[in-house]
Amino acid sequence: MGKIIKKSIKRNQIYKKINSDGNKTIKNYMAEWEKKGKIIKTPFVELSKKLKDEHEFNFESKAICDYWWNILDPRLDHTPYSEEEKNQIYEWANKYQENGNIQWTLLQAEMETKFGKFRARNELKNIWNVKKRQLEAKSSNLKKEDDKNEGECECEDELKYDNTDVEYVIYSIEDKGKHTIQFLINKSVQIVQLLNMKNQKI
Repeated sequence: MGKIIKKSIKRNQIYKKINSDGNKTIKNYMAEWEKKGKIIKTPFVELSKKLKDEHEFNFESKAICDYWWNILDPRLDHTPYSEEEKNQIYEWANKYQENGNIQWTLLQAEMETKFGKFRARNELKNIWNVKKRQLEAKSSNLKKEDDKNEGECECEDELKYDNTDVEYVIYSIEDKGKHTIQFLINKSVQIVQLLNMKNQKI
């Protein structure tokens, strides 16, 4: 049993409390439900009542739904996923994510049609979430690298400006006829300030 199905079992409290008779009741009911064309729109609400009446189990319909589609359904295939299957999940989830709603039920049906394996919805969701976190982490690292490179460029620009300014002051000193002493003093103060800023960054 893989890690993903173990996580589903751990989250679902029914697995810890239900017995073989309760499981049999769920399987028989769902088999009849499908055989009759899934006419009843709320099968898990009916199952919740049935389990309480016949076995005194008090399970919410949502928990029974999760238990069936991710753990108990005998059609479920919990074998390891191939790279082709994972890529199909990534492509599908990324496409529907843009619309803000990933249809895991539809993906479950498509995976069965394309690969002949009926996969648990939670497994499909978990595989995508792992990939999504990896992509987000990679994007974050790239942004940090870009910010770092941008900072280095700014530092280089300041150094270039410092050098140009020094050369200009030297030229100004040589050409005393064009600039006053006060102007040269002011420029020298600016140079000192820029050099101090550079030293602090280093």
